[in-house]
Amino acid sequence: MKSLQSLFLVTCLLATIPAEAGWELLNVEVNDGNQLIDISMPTERDACAVGAFKSPSSGNSEPRIMCTSDGGQTWYKASLEGFLNIPVAVSMVDAELGFLTSMSLPDPKIYRTENGGRSWSEQTLPQGVSGMLSDIFFLDENRGWAVGGSSALYTEDGGTTWQTGTVSGLGEERALNGVFFVDASHGWVVGGVPMEEGDEWTDPVPPHDGIIMSSEDGGHSWQAVSDGYAGSLQRIWFANSQHGWAVGGGEAGLILHTGNGGAAWDEQTVPSGQHGAADFVTDVVFTDVQTGYAVGNIGEGTPMVLMTEDGGGTWSIDDTYQQAFEGLSGLEAFAKYAMLSGVSFPMQGRGMICGAHMVVVGFSGQGFCQDADADGHEDESCGGDDCDDSNPYVNPSAEEICNGLDENCDGVADETFDLTRDPNNCGECGFNCQPAQVCWDSECVLECPEELTRCGQECVDPTSDPDHCGGCDNKCDFPNAEAECLDSECYMGDCLAGFVDLDGNPENGCEYECTPDGEEVCDQIDNDCDGQTDEGLPDCQAEDDGGPSDGGTNDGGEDGADMRQYDPEGGGCSCVSSGGEARGVGLLLLILGFIPGVRRKRLKRPGRRLS
Repeated sequence: MKSLQSLFLVTCLLATIPAEAGWELLNVEVNDGNQLIDISMPTERDACAVGAFKSPSSGNSEPRIMCTSDGGQTWYKASLEGFLNIPVAVSMVDAELGFLTSMSLPDPKIYRTENGGRSWSEQTLPQGVSGMLSDIFFLDENRGWAVGGSSALYTEDGGTTWQTGTVSGLGEERALNGVFFVDASHGWVVGGVPMEEGDEWTDPVPPHDGIIMSSEDGGHSWQAVSDGYAGSLQRIWFANSQHGWAVGGGEAGLILHTGNGGAAWDEQTVPSGQHGAADFVTDVVFTDVQTGYAVGNIGEGTPMVLMTEDGGGTWSIDDTYQQAFEGLSGLEAFAKYAMLSGVSFPMQGRGMICGAHMVVVGFSGQGFCQDADADGHEDESCGGDDCDDSNPYVNPSAEEICNGLDENCDGVADETFDLTRDPNNCGECGFNCQPAQVCWDSECVLECPEELTRCGQECVDPTSDPDHCGGCDNKCDFPNAEAECLDSECYMGDCLAGFVDLDGNPENGCEYECTPDGEEVCDQIDNDCDGQTDEGLPDCQAEDDGGPSDGGTNDGGEDGADMRQYDPEGGGCSCVSSGGEARGVGLLLLILGFIPGVRRKRLKRPGRRLS
């Protein structure tokens, strides 16, 4: 038992240690038939990678889906039914929702997960889709696209129904390989002629004749915008609507960049290392318009991780990638030569790469601050505000619980509990008084002191307790205002931030939603919250806005689109009075809560008595 407890303690401690900057090997299974093809990382902790592994028993390729929710420290695996049903592309919308495509006989398939990749359900595709859907991309939970061969599919309802887009100008030999959308309408696909295997009489033909296509109608139709590249294009990524990158290769690696929304594409230089430059760049991702990562390969034996900090003006080889494989021996040592196929970065300084031999390598940058327990608060050891990043129930947003711990990280434990009066925590957390008892001076007793009244399991002073004012359970309550109990009578106290008591009637509390922001100015807003707008400003006058007459003062404004303008000669502003339903726009904005609230000064005591 002690050994198990020690193991658990070590595991917890390791989970709380901030990851050092650089690359870390997260998974490896050396076998010539093992290949992770794609990876998608929606958050700093969650990721799914897909591909195939060679079964030790049958020698056949079998599907591999592996997902993590702890940054790659542990992985859980899922599979797909059917013969040679191999997943080839994955797109995770968030930690739970995701989609993948698979190469299946006789037709390709698309699957959906709603539990972070633990299980997948097949979706219905249109008739006539064949070959392989090589990429899938989801913009949000509803809108997604999948491409492969000559097919470009789209869905607008989360995959419940898929439809086929019209692809013009692709040609018979070229295939679509990658897809990306910057919004619901504008997207791009890339492709080219795939590699042609040689035989004893002919040499293989590298991928070639790359093409870039665009859509402006959500994938309903596609048109070529640039083609004829020496290599085939594999993947495409946009940092915003203007800046995008497409990668691929053939006899030489390709990185293309556009800075004008895809109207023109310029080739960027692929750097050379000890063994030369990559002849194929398989994937690319940018966290902003300057910072990007790409993965490539030289032949079948040398992987290459590329990075840029100037939008691709200069790409460099990240030699620190190989440090992730230090210490490996035997067959596993060959993992550092594994061909790389996918890269995903959900934020700057945090990402993962996948490839052959089931390699997954994670990256944590110098500026990355981890949230190990996924509670939305980063570890205070690297600049965050989480005082215990191994416990998701401890962070500045957590509710304090009576247990001796400081759940809300304010430096004080159990500060919201009165152990001298709380019948559920009398004297100590978790000590409950019997129903017939009350808690007084940290002890469970049968009777309250003579000067107090017992209400349930509480001892209260009905002359001053707003929850039992004048008698048990007689709660003082005023809408949008604080309540006070004085001499067994309820009085309205301060208005809550963003509310004002205009009518002086405590029964409706602070009924006017308004935030005072200074003296009245000509802006059609009740700045001083007195119930009037622009009062006492003689130069703030109505002017004709030129619209059709609507019965308003001095102007038309059929739809209430009157404007107020500053009048420098008059020393103020000219105000166009809104007519009809548009009158009182300032008050409407206040009611809708567009104006942030500040606290009003305290009212004089004893305030107004509720009769």
